[in-house]
Amino acid sequence: MRLFSNKEEDSSPPAHKPTEKPAPANLENGPIQPASINPTIEARVRRKLDLHLIPLLSALYLLAFLDRSNIGNARIAGMSKDLSLTSPDYDWLLTIFYISYICFAPLAMMWKIVPPHRWAAFCVFGWGLVSTVQAATHSWAGMMVLRFLMGVMEVAYGPGVPYLLSFFYLRHEVGLRAGLFLSAAPLANTFAGALAYGITSGSPALAKWRVLFLVEGLPTVCMAVVAWFFLPDSPEKARFLNEEEREVARMRGVRQAGAGERIGGVEWKEILGGLKDVKAWILGVRMKCDCEEMVTDICEVDVLFRQCGIFEPSSVFTDHSE
Repeated sequence: MRLFSNKEEDSSPPAHKPTEKPAPANLENGPIQPASINPTIEARVRRKLDLHLIPLLSALYLLAFLDRSNIGNARIAGMSKDLSLTSPDYDWLLTIFYISYICFAPLAMMWKIVPPHRWAAFCVFGWGLVSTVQAATHSWAGMMVLRFLMGVMEVAYGPGVPYLLSFFYLRHEVGLRAGLFLSAAPLANTFAGALAYGITSGSPALAKWRVLFLVEGLPTVCMAVVAWFFLPDSPEKARFLNEEEREVARMRGVRQAGAGERIGGVEWKEILGGLKDVKAWILGVRMKCDCEEMVTDICEVDVLFRQCGIFEPSSVFTDHSE
């Protein structure tokens, strides 16, 4: 038995134990506490998102409503006469848009599969191209096909935007931003008629209704390029945020939904759960009725004016030089 130990051995430092890195926060490990985020930086991030993200999404939605509702102004600018449209024919041009809008509503899931900037640019380019090509139609059948395609492209954009907003905002913040986004629709309606009057005034070489489709459709095609380069896929890819702000934005998303992937696939269980939720069906029916009533009223405004006997809207677009 050793009574004395070697001093050098006793003085040897204890073995260093490697420190374990904390696991990233997610739904299993628990959310990040709100105190870990600087409220000043968080407010700055939210303000930058409001200034860069909401105006771009709203501008695209405004163009969508201009392109879907300008058929009413085209009608009173001479489209019905040139294409020999009867009243039922025109009604079908309004109806066919919503048939495709309803049938292809599941395309909103593509926001979760395709990077948002690519999907948004594709949708904007699609309905802008369709709106522009309407200027080249010479038959009711051709116009029906284009209106059907426009419904497909527009439903692929608008209904998925609230999901995109959830990438950047907390749950209690999304409602206000979604409301601002949706307000672009009535905003478009406030000046659609005046814009159509300005475009179709004068004596263009083409038919006035064709000029209307061209002038309102081509800017939408150009905005697809803007969406491709300036719409961020996530807070981490927002070029208008610095590194510190991106980290805070990322932490906000983790605090709300965990660290799971938001883009790249679809969970079919979640889809089935949504289909079983009665609230989703009620909201869908209400949204469909509201949009159909609003756009139909806009497209039929000339009929209302004629019935009231106030003035003949088509006279505004009449070429008196003939």
